[in-house]
Amino acid sequence: MKNEIPKEFYSFETNQPFERCIECNKYLLDNDTEYIIEKAVRNYEGYKATDTVFDYAICMDCAEKMRDEISQESWQQMMTYFQQNIDLTYRMEMQHLSPSESLKNCMIKKTKMEECSEYQIYAHCKGNQLNMDNPPYLLSGEVIEELLPLLSDETIDEMNGFMNKHFSPDPSLMEPTPPSLILL
Repeated sequence: MKNEIPKEFYSFETNQPFERCIECNKYLLDNDTEYIIEKAVRNYEGYKATDTVFDYAICMDCAEKMRDEISQESWQQMMTYFQQNIDLTYRMEMQHLSPSESLKNCMIKKTKMEECSEYQIYAHCKGNQLNMDNPPYLLSGEVIEELLPLLSDETIDEMNGFMNKHFSPDPSLMEPTPPSLILL
């Protein structure tokens, strides 16, 4: 079952569907191109405002390469975490929900999206369609915090390298600016 990609998964930068893989620049909107979208969001308690911390789309080939960079120890610990904490019945039921309904609660903790100070959403897409056989899901900041200690230093270094490569500010912004002379 497929649906159009909902706006929640559009690029924050362009407010349009992602067109390119963040890693290899492959065009994603061809009918047979599968890819993953990940978006991290911060809520502000007492306000309706949210901030997108980061978002990207990555083709399956590059996602597989990244997966291969995760240490065996980290991968096994994450899989154990999900096996012990996922309600498989609920995950199966998500296939019959609308995309926005499947994002209302954390897939693990069942915390409502608006009650999460931070959360990440994920979608499996093919071309310009959402793949509802593997429905989109939300992980609360609490789940992310529980996953982090399960990762090896090697895996954390790999993830940090990816984030630094794609989301760090322009290095010229980090250079000190020479003082300027102001004449009054």
